[in-house]
Amino acid sequence: MNNQTSSTPQQGGQAVIHKLNEWWQALFRRPAILIFRLLKVLVSLVLSLISRVILIVGSLLTPIIKVIRKISAWWHSLPRHNAILILDWSVILAALVLVGVIYIPKYIWAEEETYRTDSRRRMEIIQDAETFYNMMRGNYTTDGDFLFKLISQTHDSLIADSTFTDLQIVHVNGSPYRLIIPELIVHQMDTTFSVGRIMRQEVLDTTYTITLWNDERAAYDTVFINGSSGLAQVKQDTAFSEVLDTNYDSHSEVYTDYKWNRFRLEPELLLCPVTMNPFIISLDSTESELTIASPITGEYVESRYIFFKFEAKGHGKIVDGDPSWRNQ
Repeated sequence: MNNQTSSTPQQGGQAVIHKLNEWWQALFRRPAILIFRLLKVLVSLVLSLISRVILIVGSLLTPIIKVIRKISAWWHSLPRHNAILILDWSVILAALVLVGVIYIPKYIWAEEETYRTDSRRRMEIIQDAETFYNMMRGNYTTDGDFLFKLISQTHDSLIADSTFTDLQIVHVNGSPYRLIIPELIVHQMDTTFSVGRIMRQEVLDTTYTITLWNDERAAYDTVFINGSSGLAQVKQDTAFSEVLDTNYDSHSEVYTDYKWNRFRLEPELLLCPVTMNPFIISLDSTESELTIASPITGEYVESRYIFFKFEAKGHGKIVDGDPSWRNQ
């Protein structure tokens, strides 16, 4: 009776362990087997793909390898002096390519800067012309062609007649326009638009030694007069007595000449030097704020020497006389 009673708990514990083992296999082992089999399939697919890629690359490389072998065989079959000659020219060609890669971009950058400077200069010329237009008409115009013709016609009239000032009539394209022309505006136009040239000239000075009667001292005073015009004025004085001596002296004088190459407001100055499109001239709603803008709003690209590019971004604008590039 005792042995039978003691074996019953052991059998119950084994049954529990057996149940736990079955539960463990059902919960973890079967999914693990499924995952392992899935990974095995994926690995097989990857290896198959890699093998196919290797075959494709090998088929592509085979012709290249054959060409390389042929070139190598041809190279070794060449006479020594021919091989050296080809090698020398190859080195020269490589050197030229290297120099081009270094210096061509610098040349293109300099070209970009030249066009940028010229474009901004043209906008400043248009702004100056608008300023003179406003001085004579009291407003601005968005017609660049009319603007240049009016300023040029006014300048030519002032050159022909220096008294062509105050209220005047200027004809442009057969139509009359009333202007109020300030004095000395022709000089302002010359110094604004024209390129001055530094000149040197020899000036002859004439100095006269004269005597003038001094009533207070009851004697003659000796005075030096420079220039013939000054002498002519002194001779009208009753105190003038006589010319004692005349001295001549010369010296070099430097001055700026604006007349040797007077400005010409050519129509091309109204065009952007890169795109050859006209600059954008606009007014605000009050027609008191003038804007002159480049027609390049984004990025303009041109091909240079096949492998390089010329790039021109916006060249800026002038708003109410203030250039956007002033503080750059």
